[in-house]
Amino acid sequence: MTSGQQSAIERPLGATEDMYWRFDSVSPLNFGSIVRLEGVLDVDVLRFALRALQQRHPLLRVYIETDGQGAPWFREGTGDIHLQVLDQASGQEWSLLETELNTAFDTKSGPLIRCLLIKHNHQESTLITTYHHAICDGKSAIFLLRDIQQSLAQMDAGEAAGLLPLPPVEYYGDRIPSMEHYAENDGLRTAWKTVQASVKFMRRVGLPMGLRNKHEVPLSEQRLIVEPRFLEPELMKRIAKKAKVEKASVQCVLNAALSLAVAEDSPARFFHATSCTQVLDIRAQLIPSVGEDCGCFVSGATSLHRLHGHTDFWQLTRDIHKRMLETLATPLPFFHPAVHESFAKFGRMMGESSMAKFSELIGNLHPEGLSVSNLGQVKIEVENCPVRITEFAFATNTNVLNYFNTSAATFNGRMTWSFSGSSMLGRDRIAIIADRSINKILDALE
Repeated sequence: MTSGQQSAIERPLGATEDMYWRFDSVSPLNFGSIVRLEGVLDVDVLRFALRALQQRHPLLRVYIETDGQGAPWFREGTGDIHLQVLDQASGQEWSLLETELNTAFDTKSGPLIRCLLIKHNHQESTLITTYHHAICDGKSAIFLLRDIQQSLAQMDAGEAAGLLPLPPVEYYGDRIPSMEHYAENDGLRTAWKTVQASVKFMRRVGLPMGLRNKHEVPLSEQRLIVEPRFLEPELMKRIAKKAKVEKASVQCVLNAALSLAVAEDSPARFFHATSCTQVLDIRAQLIPSVGEDCGCFVSGATSLHRLHGHTDFWQLTRDIHKRMLETLATPLPFFHPAVHESFAKFGRMMGESSMAKFSELIGNLHPEGLSVSNLGQVKIEVENCPVRITEFAFATNTNVLNYFNTSAATFNGRMTWSFSGSSMLGRDRIAIIADRSINKILDALE
C-alpha cells in the first residue's frame, strides 16, 4: 500500500446510522475489539500508524452535525484518534472493554473511534479499540487491524507510515438490490422463495422472545456486562467436523446452543417462541459490493422455534441453518434497513430534543430475541510486522435494541465467545447462560 490523496466525506447519515446516533442519548450502541499483541510496540510509532489508518478510511475522520432541518450529517474534520496508554498487568482487559462499550462518544467533536493500549511488559500488550457502531462492524475491525499492522511494518522497514486512501462509501441502504435485480435472476422463483420463507417464519406461530426480564430498568440506567468464554482449538475442530457432517455451520451450532440455554432460563409461554438471529455480513450482496472500507454492513436472518426439554440439538441446528439459507436466497435480509427508514423518519419528526424519548420508544417496540454474530476464522497476516497478533475477540453493546447478544471469533484455532447483556439481567445470570450454552455443545458432541 502507498500513500496518496485522501478523499473527504460529507453526507447525511443513512437510516440505520441515524438511529444508532439517536440511541446515544440513552445507551451507546458501541462495538469494540480486544487484541493481544506480542512484540516491542513503541507508543509514538503506534500513533503514526493510527494517523495513517485515519487518513485511509474516511469514516474515521468524521463528527456528526445536524443541519438547519435537524438532519444529522457526517462532517469531515476531527482531531487524531485518541490513544490512552496504561501500564498494567494482564487480567483486567475485559473489564476495561466493558467500560469502553458503556461510554458514549462525543459525536459533535469526533472521531467515532478511540483506542486503549495496555502495556503488560516490554514484549506484551493489549489493544482495545472502540467504535461507534454507525461506522464499524466486525469485518471492518479486521481490516482496520490489518491496516495498523501494515503501517507498522512499513515504518519498521524505514518507509513512510502512509496507506492508500479509500474513497468514501455511501450508506449501505442505498446499495440494496432492487426488485429489478431479482427479476434479472429469475424473479418469479425469487418471489416464490420470499413468500415461502415468510410463511415458514410465521408458521412458527409466536411472538419473538428471548430472555424474560424480571425488573424493568430505564435504558439510561442499564450498563452492559460482558462474560467471555473460550473454546480451545481441539474442541473447535470437533465442532466444525460435526457441523459439516450435519450439513450446517459453526454459527448455527452456536445459535442452537444459545437458544436451548435461554429456553431453559425463560421457557416460551402461550403465543411466544424463542427467536434466534444470525448476524450476517452483507457486503457481497450489496450493489455495488463493498470492499475493505469500514462501516456498518450487517443484517440478520431470524427464525422462531418452539423449544422444549426434548428438542434434539442437531435437528435444531439443521433447522436454523435451513432457515438461514432460505432467507439468504431472498430479499428478506434487507428488511431491517427498510424498517429503519421508517424509524429514522419518525425520529427526525420528534426532533433532536426528544432523542431520549425516541430511543426508549424504539427500545420498547423492538422485538426481543437472541443473536449470534460469528466472524468465523479470523486471519490477520502482515509480513515483517514487528508486532504479532496472538488473540482477537469482540463485543457489542445492543442494550437499546435487545438486552442480550453474543459475539464470536476464532483466531489461531481458539474461539472467544462473548456473552453480552444488560445489568438488568445481572452478571450471574449471564454467566450461567454462557456456561449452559457451552455445556449444550459438549453434551451434543458426546
